[in-house]
This record gives sequence, structure tokens and C-alpha cells, in this order.
Amino acid sequence: MCNIGIVLGDAGVKLPTAILFMNSNKSERNIRKKVAKAREKCMSQGIVLGHDVVINKGPDRDIDRDAVNMLITFLLDGEYQMIVVDKLTDLTSDLSDLEEFLNDAAAIGVSVFELSTMQIGHHVYMEGCPDCSAIGKIINLRS
Repeated sequence: MCNIGIVLGDAGVKLPTAILFMNSNKSERNIRKKVAKAREKCMSQGIVLGHDVVINKGPDRDIDRDAVNMLITFLLDGEYQMIVVDKLTDLTSDLSDLEEFLNDAAAIGVSVFELSTMQIGHHVYMEGCPDCSAIGKIINLRS
């Protein structure tokens, strides 16, 4: 594993470090291209994408528990302040599971950056939602 060290922004402020979680059955070469594009998008937003990437390579869109457990292990180590995903539903398509995951992540100081919307912590379709949680960044996804 590689360490990228501390990256400082223009004002000497430490930029948040993120881990990429992605669903892909693509070849390693194409995954590397996707990671490079994600790295560029993140840097444009002041987020440093670390070298660790967790890939869910299941044959369908169901999320592999081993991949999620690996992501959780990385988060509990405290090296990352953010999770980068293409869409929030890459974490899980079940809304109650997603709510629980986001609340657990927020409890340990980790937020989620969504590449498809270039936003942190909530889904673009839920903007202005009256049922926002007390944390503020996390959406209360109750039916």
C-alpha cells in the first residue's frame, strides 16, 4: 500500500483524504482510468483521493459484504475523512441501509462525496428535503 502523505492546500490547510468505493466489472486497465478521472474530480473540489480503492466486482448490482466490510475497516483506521462514490446507491440501493451507513459514517467523522453530483453528504434528488437529520449533512430516508 502506498502513502501519499499530507497534502496542503493554498492556505496551508490539510486537505481531506478520501477512499474510493466503486462498483465495476471492468478490466484493471479501465478501472485505473476511472480512478484517475475520479482523482482529478476530487482534487478540483479540494479532496485528496488516497491510493486505497475498494471495488465491488459482483456479477450483479448487489453489494458484496466483504467489499463493504473492507471499506469499514479502512474507515475505522482513521486515515480517511471521506468516501468517494459515483452515486450514493453504489453503497447500497436499500434506503434504510443507506441511512444507517451514512449515520454511522457521520458518527466517526466521515462524509461521502458523490462524483455524479459533485456534492458532499446528500443526494441531489433530496435537496430541500424537509426530513433532514439533526446532523445536517445526512438525509433521513424514512418512507
